[in-house]
Amino acid sequence: MVPNNLVEVRNNHKFELDELNEWFYNHIPSHGSIAEVKQFVGGQSNPTFVISFENKENIILRKKPPGKLLPSAHAIEREYKVQKALEKSEVPCPKMIEICEDSKIIGTPFYVMNFIQGRVFESVLDVKDKLGRKTYYFELVRMLAKLHNVDYNSIGLDNFGKKGNYVTRQIIRWEKQWYLSKQRDLPEMQKIIDWLNNNIPKYDETTIVHGDYRIGNTICDNDNYTVKAVLDWELSTLGHPFADLGYFLYAYFIPYGERHGLQGADLTELNIPSVKELVDEYCKIRSIKSFDPTFYIVLSLFRSISILEGVYARYVNGNESSPNAKDIGNDVEPLAYATYNIIKNI
Repeated sequence: MVPNNLVEVRNNHKFELDELNEWFYNHIPSHGSIAEVKQFVGGQSNPTFVISFENKENIILRKKPPGKLLPSAHAIEREYKVQKALEKSEVPCPKMIEICEDSKIIGTPFYVMNFIQGRVFESVLDVKDKLGRKTYYFELVRMLAKLHNVDYNSIGLDNFGKKGNYVTRQIIRWEKQWYLSKQRDLPEMQKIIDWLNNNIPKYDETTIVHGDYRIGNTICDNDNYTVKAVLDWELSTLGHPFADLGYFLYAYFIPYGERHGLQGADLTELNIPSVKELVDEYCKIRSIKSFDPTFYIVLSLFRSISILEGVYARYVNGNESSPNAKDIGNDVEPLAYATYNIIKNI
C-alpha cells in the first residue's frame, strides 16, 4: 500500500531514470526495473520519493536538492550515518540500504532505505481514536527519552557534533539567521533573544538530538499505537536533549486551531496528556529529576520563527521551491507574539 500524500515529481526535482535503473541493477538487482516514481508532498528540504518497481516492491529515495547549496546544508550523508548507527539501538528507523555520493546518477547524491507501512499523523488531533491520542503521545515521548539514552560513543557517533554549550550556540546561530533573513520589523524578537541570553540554564548535557522531533516525523503502527519508525534526521547532531523535548512540547503554547496548537484546548476532553505528564514520563524513562521545560520551549519556538522567516525570505527573493513558502511567511508574526507572551507572563 502506497501512502496517499504523494504527487507527481516536481519539475525542478525530476531526474532521468536510465542511470538510476543501472545503479539499482548493480546494487539491488532483485527488484527489477523502476515502474513509477512519486514524490512526497510538502516542503522537505531534501526531496523524498517512493520508487516502485516492476516486482511491486517499494523503496524510499532521499536526495539533495539541485542547485547551489550551503556547505553544511542538506547533509544526506549525516542522515544516512545516524540512522545506520541507530540500528544498534532501541530507536526504530528505516533500514538504510545504500548511499550514492556520485552526482552523475541523478544529479545530486542520494540514499535509499526501506519502505515502512504505517500511519503518519501531522497533529495529535489527527488521531481520531481519542484513547489512542494519549497512548501515542506517551509513546512518542518515551521514544524521545530512549533516543537521548543512547550512548553515542558506543554506536560510532562520537564525532557527530560538538559537545557542550549547545544552547548558547543555538541562540547565536538563530539570532544571526533571523537578522540575515528578516523581512519585517518585529521588536518582540529582540526581546526574546535577550530573554534567552539572560536565562540560559546552568545544567548542560550532550546526547544525540533529532532536531525536528514531532508527531509528523514518526510512523505509527497500523494495528496499535507504537512507533514503527522515526523519520527526517536532517537536523540531527550532538546537543542538549532538553532542546528536543522543548520542540516536541511547543504545540502546547500555540493557540488552539493554529499550526496544530493546543493552547486553550480542553486536554481532558480531547484525551491529550498535559505538559507536566509528558515531562514526568520523559524523566522517568531517563531516570532524571523532573524539570521546568519553559526555557527550551522558548528556544525551540525562536528557532522555528527564524527558520520560517528564512523560507519566506527565499520566496521574496524568488528562489524558494516550496509551494507554500508565501503562506509560511504568514505564520512568523503569530509565532513571535505567542513566544513573547510566554516570557512576558513568567
